[in-house]
Amino acid sequence: MLVNTKKESFLVRENSRLMQEDFLFYADQIAAKLLTYQPESANYHYRKGFTELYSLQDPTAAIEHFNIAIQNTDKNYDAFSKKEKKAPTDAFYHLAECYHLTGEFQKSIDLLNSYKSMSRDESELLDKINLKLSQVSNAKNAAGPNLKATPLNEINTFYPDFAPLISLDGNVLFYTARRPWKNGETDLYFDHKNNFPPEDGYVTEFKNGKWTNSERILVSEPHLNEAGLAMSANERDIILYSDSTGNGDLLFAKNGKTFLDPQQLYLDTTMNTEFWETHATFSADGKTILFTSDRDGGLGGRDIYLMEKKDGKWSKPKNLGAPVNSEYDEDGPFLSFDGTVLYFASNGLNSYGGFDLFYSKKSSDGSWSTPINMGAPYNTTYDDVFLSMTIDGKHHFFSSNREGTKGSLDIFAVDAPTNFSQIAAFIGKIKTSTGEPLPSDVHLDFKISADNSDEGSDEDIFPRLRDGLFYGKLEPCKTFHLTLNNPNIEKPFHEETFITECEPDYQEVYREFVYNMETKLIEPIKIDVDTTGPAIAEFKNVEFLHYFDYNMNKVEDDPSLKIALESIEEQIRNGREEITLNVYSSASKVTTKTYGSNEKLAQLRADNLVNTIKSKIDPNLISSGKVKIEITSVIVDGPAYNGDAKNKNKYRPYQFVAFKTE
Repeated sequence: MLVNTKKESFLVRENSRLMQEDFLFYADQIAAKLLTYQPESANYHYRKGFTELYSLQDPTAAIEHFNIAIQNTDKNYDAFSKKEKKAPTDAFYHLAECYHLTGEFQKSIDLLNSYKSMSRDESELLDKINLKLSQVSNAKNAAGPNLKATPLNEINTFYPDFAPLISLDGNVLFYTARRPWKNGETDLYFDHKNNFPPEDGYVTEFKNGKWTNSERILVSEPHLNEAGLAMSANERDIILYSDSTGNGDLLFAKNGKTFLDPQQLYLDTTMNTEFWETHATFSADGKTILFTSDRDGGLGGRDIYLMEKKDGKWSKPKNLGAPVNSEYDEDGPFLSFDGTVLYFASNGLNSYGGFDLFYSKKSSDGSWSTPINMGAPYNTTYDDVFLSMTIDGKHHFFSSNREGTKGSLDIFAVDAPTNFSQIAAFIGKIKTSTGEPLPSDVHLDFKISADNSDEGSDEDIFPRLRDGLFYGKLEPCKTFHLTLNNPNIEKPFHEETFITECEPDYQEVYREFVYNMETKLIEPIKIDVDTTGPAIAEFKNVEFLHYFDYNMNKVEDDPSLKIALESIEEQIRNGREEITLNVYSSASKVTTKTYGSNEKLAQLRADNLVNTIKSKIDPNLISSGKVKIEITSVIVDGPAYNGDAKNKNKYRPYQFVAFKTE
């Protein structure tokens, strides 16, 4: 081996070259050999500490070497001279980094201040020192929710496993790993900087309570870095990373018959440049892509950019700007299902050290809020990056090189009891009449509008091929009217009105349908009737919800009430024996002089709805007892009133009247 045959002077020069070029795996072997020549050398202890910290990722072992190194430093350090006995002054900085990582924050701060005092006022190192001081201070004062980050050791290996992308239902996990291929195909292509093979995309499924053995995606080449980064909600469109072009680009692909076989890969020149494009995410509707790039014109190193699809074409990338992007690096963007929360990683001033996970909320005008550090257990003094989550926002997956990992990067999971946004979803499932796999061209026309608005969503939706699921985005606190049509057929095969609650928790509306393999049409699932006994039909509950402006209390002109009452009458005609309408009403805490108290206003809203129902529904249904109306709940709810009655969005969710049938 090189270290056993070359002279000390050659090894010093070679070690310095390898360290400068970031080939730390081999630099570590030479540093260990140099210490056998001069066990007390501050210079050699500095070299060994450096590789222990940045290659082997062992700050505890590095502390011993750096503590020796700082005893004898020189600003005029000569890295290529065998005669150099001293260490460079940046040993103070690297020792501070070790104490930062091991949680000895005051020691880190003291060392950084000592190093700062050695630097000239105009030194380019000052920005680096001040950034580190900020991060150590953040870590020292860190707080976070009482949650636990659990390593997925069924998946994690000795090699780096990272960039997890969980499917919306939590049953499929895509991730990137640097693992050697079983037949030795990657042996010639190990990265000599860290002695790991190239990156490849992997897939695992959650079955019978555990993750299955991971399989590598078939487009992988042994000599290239490839990674699975983004997937649309219907799992049909994929974005892969590959360094086969440029400095690393993002490739579009179509999901094949399995997750392992992406098809039709192509390079989009609108997104990619001669620079480094590293990571991407789709919005739930597939009409927005966020990705990262270090191209010219950004705010810092890597920035997050946005592209929108209009008329089937992607727009030119737009820098998301401040406050999301900064003079530092931003990476790993991920959008919540409702598109209102952006999760990403940054190594800037508000990090605890390295990359930390942040979130930013989208306002009604399209701007993004100041990012908030997600705190522990998501963030540590190490690198924590690449967050993704299930549709309900409660099952989070990310990667970290924190202390205790099996490899240099592991995948972690956090089960969060609350969500960062109110998510509501319509989930449909299409089965085939024969039990065969769903044909890839099956799709439907999904039309939905809220609160009697003429505007709404009208789009073609393609279900997931693996199970026929499709997703539609809803909003809390609204009455929705939904119609589902087969393509090019005017009459809908499904139509309904439903209400989403105002509760902050995740909610979904779930329906199932069947694709008739003979007629090539999607149909409602027919209810089987037992002809040997009395026929029993299943009737869907009918819901109505109306929100009021300040002091309003009548609903006569709400067209959704007419639709709801017609549905009730139709159910009686179709054999439903009786229906009870449970009425709920609420007033906010905004004071009312007109009605004397909020309690009286809430009661008036309930009474008015009861009277309106009686005036609009067939009176025989009331007199015969087939339709009963009961006031179930009359409340005053919502935030305390602070003299801001004009803030309608704050109080309107608590100003309503509703009914549900049973």
